[in-house]
Amino acid sequence: MRRRRVSQDQHSGPWELSTMQDEAEIQARWVEGHEAREQIIELRRRVFTGEQGFGEDMVHHERDADALHLCAMSGETMVGAIAAYLYEPGAPELADLRLPKVDGLSVQIGKRVELAEYRGRLVTEQLGTAMMRQICESLRPARFFLIIRGSHRRLADRYVRRGFVRHADIGSGDDAMTVMVVEGREAMEEFYAEHRALSKRAASDGRRLTVPSLVRFLADSGRDDLLAWNTLMTENNYLEPLSLTDELPRLAAQGQMMIAEQRPRLAATPFPPAPASLLDIGTGPGDYLAAVAKEKVLSGYRVQGVEPSSQLLARARSAFPELTFRRGSAYATGEPDSSHDVITANFLFVHLSSPDLALMEMARVLRPGGLLYVVDVNDDSFRGPDEIRSLVEAHDRHYTGDRTVLTDLPRRAGEFGLVLERRFATTLRNTGGPEPVLGQDEILLGRREGWSLLSFVRSQKVAEDMFQEAEEYYFRTGCEISLDIETQVYRKQAAGEE
Repeated sequence: MRRRRVSQDQHSGPWELSTMQDEAEIQARWVEGHEAREQIIELRRRVFTGEQGFGEDMVHHERDADALHLCAMSGETMVGAIAAYLYEPGAPELADLRLPKVDGLSVQIGKRVELAEYRGRLVTEQLGTAMMRQICESLRPARFFLIIRGSHRRLADRYVRRGFVRHADIGSGDDAMTVMVVEGREAMEEFYAEHRALSKRAASDGRRLTVPSLVRFLADSGRDDLLAWNTLMTENNYLEPLSLTDELPRLAAQGQMMIAEQRPRLAATPFPPAPASLLDIGTGPGDYLAAVAKEKVLSGYRVQGVEPSSQLLARARSAFPELTFRRGSAYATGEPDSSHDVITANFLFVHLSSPDLALMEMARVLRPGGLLYVVDVNDDSFRGPDEIRSLVEAHDRHYTGDRTVLTDLPRRAGEFGLVLERRFATTLRNTGGPEPVLGQDEILLGRREGWSLLSFVRSQKVAEDMFQEAEEYYFRTGCEISLDIETQVYRKQAAGEE
């Protein structure tokens, strides 16, 4: 009986982000295997066969046609590429590799290749990092695996440091291969956190190769069935670590402060004239929507909210029976296409595992010319001593959501036809008294109230000890800290508009 084989690859190292020069000439692009087959094969043959001396079997993979291919292009020339091969549970190739059954998608990473003249720039290092991050966010796989051909022990050790585990050694001699895996919830979460941190580090250093949205690519190519809709809709990164009893009073107080902060922002925004429709996504207990609905600028609007949590939904319906609240999430609102003039998202995006999938849903529901009105915190704006900054960074690294997402949201939103029109920032400072004082683009809080800005950190067990030490330092030293709340207003472009 002929044995099935998963194609084996020669890798050059883990997906670390490295310094690149003159990157403006290089663009990243997702491509379909059947459309870019000739370019991909030509690139692999040139490197694997011509330079490295491998046989023709290294050039091909039996699943190339359906793989996710992420390529680096210099003009119309493909200079680097990496592929992800998707296996459903029970795929016979997995058994051949001695991989046990898992409840979910298995993703093989392979065929990483780049032209010699670009190798010093490590283009595929960045492609690999971005690919891992986006697959984690949008496909939610149960396992990653890769295959190392031959006895490259040092290479295997490098992958171990990136979260892979040496799973099996199969074959001998020239046919020997090592199977390495990342699987299990904790390992996958750490793997994602590492790749997200690497991509952010590159962006902050000004050396990131910008990679387009995988969600957008899959939707445009008719493969959005691969997106993990069901898994994402059952996740609630916000509520999972919290006690709702403790959280509701905080939300009520936050809502009162935020509507006062938002009033001039709302007045300065060119909302479509009434009659019009507004949808609040992630409406929570309904306080924010109820307050916004009373603002003069939205007079004559039909307003409704959607919320995935049954507990918060019940609270909203009970507290505000005059308003309409339905079950729905940022990924699946249940609303018709082009059915709303305005969408509000208040402290929502920082808690999403897949911001791109939410943006695609919002763009679908908005009418052309409609507005997406986003209010959220941005931890990239945190200012304070290193003893407290390190606490914030430790939390952000391990949190499944992204409390710095607003930094990159304009670029992400642009891929879905949502163009940034206005941007405001209000700085929260701990230099005031017990009662909040609203000023021009700032809110002054008391020291205890200022420390409450970091209450979210306690939800992360990995930061428990750091939280206690930072809290003691904060109240002992009287240090100043501040954090920005940003308002970003996007307009949905009409068809054909640039």
